[in-house]
Amino acid sequence: MPAATPDLAQRRVLELPRDASGVVVGAAGSGKTETIVQRVRRLVADGLPPDGILVLTPTRHTATALRDRLAMTVNVATRGALARSLSAFAFAVVRAAVVHEGANPPQLLTGPDEDQILHDLLDGDAADEADAPSRWPAWIGPDIRATGAFRAELRAFLAECLTLGIDAERLADLGVAEDREAWSAVASFALDYQRVRASMRADHRDAAGLVREAVARMREAPAGGILERLRVLIVDDAQELTAGGVELLEACRARGIAVLAFGDPDVGSGGFRGAGPENFARLAAGTALHVLDGAHRGTGFQRDVLAAVTARIGATGVVDHRRAPQGAAADGSVRAHALRSVSEEADTIARFLRERHVHDGVAWHECAVIAHDTRQVAALEGDLAARDVPTAGTAGRPLADRRAVRDLVQLVLMAAQTRNLWSPEAVTAALTGAGIDPVALRRLRATLRHDAARSAGDEPIASGAELLASGLEHPIEFETLDIREGRRAARVGRAIARLREQLADDATAHELLWTVWEETGRSRDWPQTAAGHGPVAEQARRDIDAVVALFQAAKRHGERGDGTGPLAFIRGILDSDVAEDRLAVPPPGAAVRVLTPAAALGTEFDTVVVAGVQDGVWPNLRTRGSLLDTWRLASAGEPVPDAVDRRRAVLHDELRLFARAVSRARCRLLVTAVADDDTGPSGLFEFLPPALPAPAEAAHPLSLRGLVAAHRRTLTTPGTSDAERDAAAGQLRLLAEAGADGADPEQWYGVADPSSPATVAQAGTLSVSPSRVQTLEVCPLDWVIGELGGDAGSTVAGVGTLVHSALEVTDTADEYRLWAAVEARWGELEFEAGWRERAEKARTRDLVRRLAAYLRDFDAAGGTLLSAEPRFSVPIPDPDGAGVTLNGFIDRVEHDGDGTVVIVDLKTGKREPQTDAKVADHPQLASYQLAFEAGAIPAARGLAGGGAKLLVLRPTAASKVYVTPRQPPFDDETRRAFLERLAAAVRVMRGEGFVAPFEQHCRDDHTYGLCRIHTVRAVSAT
Repeated sequence: MPAATPDLAQRRVLELPRDASGVVVGAAGSGKTETIVQRVRRLVADGLPPDGILVLTPTRHTATALRDRLAMTVNVATRGALARSLSAFAFAVVRAAVVHEGANPPQLLTGPDEDQILHDLLDGDAADEADAPSRWPAWIGPDIRATGAFRAELRAFLAECLTLGIDAERLADLGVAEDREAWSAVASFALDYQRVRASMRADHRDAAGLVREAVARMREAPAGGILERLRVLIVDDAQELTAGGVELLEACRARGIAVLAFGDPDVGSGGFRGAGPENFARLAAGTALHVLDGAHRGTGFQRDVLAAVTARIGATGVVDHRRAPQGAAADGSVRAHALRSVSEEADTIARFLRERHVHDGVAWHECAVIAHDTRQVAALEGDLAARDVPTAGTAGRPLADRRAVRDLVQLVLMAAQTRNLWSPEAVTAALTGAGIDPVALRRLRATLRHDAARSAGDEPIASGAELLASGLEHPIEFETLDIREGRRAARVGRAIARLREQLADDATAHELLWTVWEETGRSRDWPQTAAGHGPVAEQARRDIDAVVALFQAAKRHGERGDGTGPLAFIRGILDSDVAEDRLAVPPPGAAVRVLTPAAALGTEFDTVVVAGVQDGVWPNLRTRGSLLDTWRLASAGEPVPDAVDRRRAVLHDELRLFARAVSRARCRLLVTAVADDDTGPSGLFEFLPPALPAPAEAAHPLSLRGLVAAHRRTLTTPGTSDAERDAAAGQLRLLAEAGADGADPEQWYGVADPSSPATVAQAGTLSVSPSRVQTLEVCPLDWVIGELGGDAGSTVAGVGTLVHSALEVTDTADEYRLWAAVEARWGELEFEAGWRERAEKARTRDLVRRLAAYLRDFDAAGGTLLSAEPRFSVPIPDPDGAGVTLNGFIDRVEHDGDGTVVIVDLKTGKREPQTDAKVADHPQLASYQLAFEAGAIPAARGLAGGGAKLLVLRPTAASKVYVTPRQPPFDDETRRAFLERLAAAVRVMRGEGFVAPFEQHCRDDHTYGLCRIHTVRAVSAT
């Protein structure tokens, strides 16, 4: 914030003596941080060496932001940073004392490292329970202890014990005295945890224990290190101090160091970790209290909203700084929106931010979006990036939440496993993670199947998943395909082989991950993508950031030397629910910050959006630490507060979070929520102006893509005036000249000329398939897409193929033999999920039951099977003289009990004709009858014809097991009519264009025709 003339209250603080200690309290925007900066400047100007001053903040991120500001203000060289986090200060104190004693310097245990130790110990407990009694209560079973939520609560519990000075022995005594068996279990667990910590190569401390040790060192050790030079200690955001932090400041004050603490207990966010307003009140007790009552941020109406929120917070601790609302008139600086869906909420936020950037000239880094929790932050970060709003999330997220990280570490785990342990999902993830998109993966799978079919002979063909796994095991199988996808997949297979070699040579986790990064091509492809522009480049940059954090964690694992191998580290990354505690590079200037209220500490922005303020989400009234009763540690031995008081305390914590969020804005504040059938806006909306629906312009994202779409919509919308069309066309021309994607009509769908004037039918004799004649008659476009390879098939079609095959190879009506034939080839099918496979298997079992019933009835009626799956080829008249043949296979040729030949076509679908009238002109049955009359079925020659029929195994009538609608034998009229239909079909096949009967077929949601992908509305019409 630029330097401003201090108000009267600020001047009083600035003019305090150098050795003055006290507490400065002020509402958000009262100028606390600016006063700190000016206080440091004045102290240096008055002759105090900069090395004698230190500013403490609760987090490293806020310390990083403040130290640069202080350095520019002081403008003199210093030995170290003028601003540090409280943990960094405690570490410096402990390190100086330890080094003075001649011991090895300590190291700080990060959150993920601590989580991994807890995870391993809890897994050990679960294994031990197989042979010995459990130390944990029965209601905290292995399944509960295996969750990340339990480990998070256990970490918080152990940290609270350290803060309160409760060791394992004291905790065990409290467990007995309070009749809390969970505390006794944690006491026993804590001893094991301490033994593991003690066995590490280096001397490690965690954050909570570090502060407690620093307090003890300051009370006992002589002056030295940082304490020798320190004269003035200034604390920013002191409302975030835990009891240990307060004791550390008290110890400093006891050593004669002046401590001046600034804070606002109404915007504290550390209640869940013991940083309640009571600690700030303890710090203020017995010392001078100074109140900053000026207003240096936000509009009058924004300050009134904040005052209304803080007035609802309990009066625990210091409240001298609270302001009463001044009755400022609504000025548009605060808006609330209740939207119909999450998508509409993202559209509205994106439009609002782009208006501020494009229309009002507000830089992206001067905008922020604040949401209640990291789950919402992650979703908003992606949603806004997809809407052309550059985002930079700073909320902590576990590494495994990033797809890029999961793909890297899972490939290492695959290399450590034998092929039979690879799941189809893991194989697919290994290939897609290496840059093979789903379309390319399908092409690779199809090529493998075709290649396998050529060499399989009569042997069953392996499924696509099995062929992919085999290729990863033996990369040469991919390389011999000689296609781009095969070469990329082979690279993944070679990476797995190299990883196995490294695992055998005891490589470190860092070396294994580097092999994946290099061998799979990510080291080349990702930086190239990240150098571009747009959402894809933004995602690539986020992925690279996550991978850098992964490599840093792997490096620390190798340096820590805790006795665990690289695979334990890899599994720990996947299992950990704790974000990497690292000093990240500050977000880029050209990006909107997406934050939680906790991460918004010490920030301010021109424009702030508080998103997702839903009922049940904000405020979240679930009490924290309820499983282990962490909240009871501080008051053990005292009466237990009732549930209402605890819930009230949680509500006040949630109000503090909301107060912090809405107080970050200088000019504009937008609060959003979704109001639909399932959820609605939070009660916090009562502090805001009446909620509005989405503005009409929210549908237009105010980006180049949105502008192009809007003008194209104007051109194609019926009823648009000529003047509007002319204006839209003129704007599109300007955008096209500027190179905007999609503005040039040459890029529009459906505008380009056909890629080739050649006909689909090749020169020479035309082959006509009976099964495709009906498709062509219904929709020529559907037919030609299938002929050109556009039909990828489906699981349902695959099931039908297996049932047909069982009917062909089984010469009995035995249901179990039929099912065995189906099961022998079941592995050829691929399913999206296990439940889909189970459902299809049950449906197929029912089809086999119905088929067996038909075969039994056929045998009982005296029928005889003449032939199964005979192939036929029949020349038919061709007006053009080029030659046409009717080619196909017949499912069954039966000799009925009455001595006639009946041709049977098996159908396993549910939309087949089921009456004689419906199949009277069925082209597929007619084709088979034509083949019979031409003598193209050797087994039926010389026998009387009895027509043809369908065998439908899924009749609509629930009372029927199957139905057999029958087509009578040809007479002269029906034969002539069918030959004319074939001639008409041949003319269509040889044509240059194919009509889509949109009204009758293509737009029907129940036809599942291939033509639907080509008859959706054009991009220019949406």
